[in-house]
Amino acid sequence: STIQLPHLIEKLENDEAIIEYEIADSTIYIYVIAKHGIIIRKADLDSAFWSSLDYLLTVKNVDISAFRKSEIIDFYRHSNSLWRKLMEPVCHFVQSKKLVIIPDGVLGYLPFEILSRTTDQPEELSFKTMPYLLTEFPVSYSYSATLKYNPYFVKDGINNQELIAFAPIYGKENIENSIARDVSFDNLPNARQEVISIEDMWGGKIYMDQDATKANFMNRSGNYDVIHLAMHAMINDSVPMFSRLVFSESDKDTASNFLNTFEIYDLVLNASMVTLSACNTGTGILRNGEGIMSLARGFIYAGVPSIVMTLWEVQDKSGSDIMTRYYQNLKLGDDKDVALRDAKLEFLKDSPDYSTHPFYWSAYIVTGDTQPIKSNKLPAIISLIVAGGVILFMVILLLIIRHKKRSGKTI
Repeated sequence: STIQLPHLIEKLENDEAIIEYEIADSTIYIYVIAKHGIIIRKADLDSAFWSSLDYLLTVKNVDISAFRKSEIIDFYRHSNSLWRKLMEPVCHFVQSKKLVIIPDGVLGYLPFEILSRTTDQPEELSFKTMPYLLTEFPVSYSYSATLKYNPYFVKDGINNQELIAFAPIYGKENIENSIARDVSFDNLPNARQEVISIEDMWGGKIYMDQDATKANFMNRSGNYDVIHLAMHAMINDSVPMFSRLVFSESDKDTASNFLNTFEIYDLVLNASMVTLSACNTGTGILRNGEGIMSLARGFIYAGVPSIVMTLWEVQDKSGSDIMTRYYQNLKLGDDKDVALRDAKLEFLKDSPDYSTHPFYWSAYIVTGDTQPIKSNKLPAIISLIVAGGVILFMVILLLIIRHKKRSGKTI
């Protein structure tokens, strides 16, 4: 059933605000709900708005080799145009809040983090220094407030096994078998290192190369708290239930290496988070009243409260970099939206100018629950401190016992 407003406000944290958008013909309504109150704003949508939205939705198609300096100003002009329509009317009400964006219609394809606040000197901006919404707010997304706070996602117990990760190989065998399907897949050279780095931080189990099969996923993923999939995806906008993740093929596994969306709906998962570090996992055909039909939505219906996904085909190296930083931040105990935001900011800070275009970093978004994930594996430095403390305690205890024995006393 639909969540009632008093219950929704009760569920919200003090530092959270929900911003829900509703597009009605040439008008957009903006509903903002926070602990301290509710506001409703509306704005007219003219041709300039739709033109700017179309522009921002094409950042995924940027050709960096043909990039011109003037395009920075063009980007700012369009991203600021959307800021003034979508954020400026409510920005004062959500200061210092973590934002939960519930988009409507085509806005579901837009990473709101790339909207840019008004500045007096746009000609001095670069993609590294753009006044993005990202720099002010952690952002997460949801299909609806009812879905975000649905008790369906409350887990009965805690999994003993923390993380499982898959990084398939797309080699000769896959190519030969894929030719018959008129499709082939390039290897993702950074995916392997990505899952190794994450496993080093979190422990758990990783399946790489020929072991990253659909069968291994189907048989083992139900027992893990965090599922990380670094692989290709194929989006079928004509029949969304046949959008699919692409695992490794193996001589030992005669089943298809494609995991279709309709199969994901039938999974029984106990994970608190699934990361779809793959191409186009958050996109799909738009259907009235249903939002964007996507692979990610399949995992939500499989009972996973939090999904990290991509809005377009990610660049392998930058995607791996951001994901590694994201898990490092989660390891520190950050909320998921804060961890992803900080990973993007760190990437922007450390990257050369040519790779700070939003194409490289803004595709990743987190939807659903944003609470931190507790890992049983302590960071190395903390493990050393704990071990050192135990050893020191034992030494002191032995010295006390020896001292007591010499003095003829017992403990």
